[in-house]
Amino acid sequence: MHLENLTQSGGKPRSRDLVRGIAEAIARERLKPGERLPPQRDLAHSLGIAVGTVGRAYAELESAGLIAAHVGRGTFVVGPASRGGRGGSIPDAAGVETESPEPERAKCEIDLLTYRVPIPGLPGLVAETLREIADDGGERHLLDNSPAEGDARHRAAMSAWLKEHGLAVDPASIVLTNGGQHAAVAAISTITHPGETIATEELTDPRMKAVAGYLDRRLAGVPCDADGMIPEALEELCRKRRIAAIYCTPRNQNPMNTTMPAARRIAIAGIAETHDLPIVESDIYGTLCRHDDIPIAAIAPHRTHFLSSLGRIAGPGMKVGCLVSPPAHVVLSRQGVGMSTGTVTRLSAEIATRWIMNGRIVELAEWQRNDIRRRVALVRGLPMLRNARTGDMSAHIWLTLPEPWRSEEFVDGATAHGVAISPTHNFAVGRLDAPHAVRLVISAPRTHGELHRGLNRLERLLRTQPRPHGTTAA
Repeated sequence: MHLENLTQSGGKPRSRDLVRGIAEAIARERLKPGERLPPQRDLAHSLGIAVGTVGRAYAELESAGLIAAHVGRGTFVVGPASRGGRGGSIPDAAGVETESPEPERAKCEIDLLTYRVPIPGLPGLVAETLREIADDGGERHLLDNSPAEGDARHRAAMSAWLKEHGLAVDPASIVLTNGGQHAAVAAISTITHPGETIATEELTDPRMKAVAGYLDRRLAGVPCDADGMIPEALEELCRKRRIAAIYCTPRNQNPMNTTMPAARRIAIAGIAETHDLPIVESDIYGTLCRHDDIPIAAIAPHRTHFLSSLGRIAGPGMKVGCLVSPPAHVVLSRQGVGMSTGTVTRLSAEIATRWIMNGRIVELAEWQRNDIRRRVALVRGLPMLRNARTGDMSAHIWLTLPEPWRSEEFVDGATAHGVAISPTHNFAVGRLDAPHAVRLVISAPRTHGELHRGLNRLERLLRTQPRPHGTTAA
């Protein structure tokens, strides 16, 4: 099928038009699973648009699990039901995510794919805090305009929270954001330019891939080991290619669950110093860690942009994050936040501030640590899973698959057994072949019993032989 016919008529298509058109064609099976898509440059030429526009669309579709790029082979349709059994979330023209039709999704009653915060009583806690705000007369203030960087009181609370996690910063260096991804967009958009290349882990957060695609930035993967990004590999990359910035996740990296020791963080900072590169340090997955190792932002504060978020503690609906920038860059960071989705939502920031100041955020974090300990114990109790990398109070685990399993075969098998897990190629940077491993989000099931059932199914699956591609479980 010609992709030129998939986009909206009347002018040159935009990136979101391509995403919508290709996604709908996949959902209606006008594009079949396994069908090869044209190279980005060829499609851009035929449509009369920029290569970056096609690149952003492909990156968004790959992040949604609808297409996959393979080294030396090209980009192929995965299908309306992704290999994770959950299909893809398709951003519509308004930016709202809608689910594509998924014939296989009904089988996946156990979700090990989606990040959740299964804290009982959380809605009641939110309601209680809202009543407190109303009793204080604070709701009137929350309806006013707020500064681009966020209210001073809210930034002071965030500064106090960051200090408890090993990063002492002046509130003036903090810009509040609507979550971690908002902070990433603001940072990347102000320290790099379209077409430039950012070094990151060879397996990285799919949302970082989406941010890079949206902003027309390229990613270069850096090999990693059990301690995260390898400094020697980063140094070699910086010598051989023109790198504009370094993006890394030192704690509980998604998906590999690596945590950099202090010596490695110092080495990464040293390489950035040698090549005069800014660093974007994401701590979104490290907010529950027990051991507060020194952040790179404390080692190289003059060149590091630090991202954090309360979403992993207070739930994904609590879109309160922050971007800590070098003092000389704070004004640009404010502009980056304002030009993306605007300033932080004052109501969410007020709730977060009250929870930080009254200790509720500490209670929520400790509840989750205890819950994760119990969930990890379930993993450790299964022989085929006990060697998974669990991280430090991480909500996900990284499971290296035994011979002869390949990652895509295992994801297919899990789907057939009603367990949804993420396609590993979603994390791969560029055309890197995905390793024979999978990420499992152990916080996704709402109960320990549901998690145990899902893990037992995967344990039994690992004791079998892979089925030929395209067959289903009996």
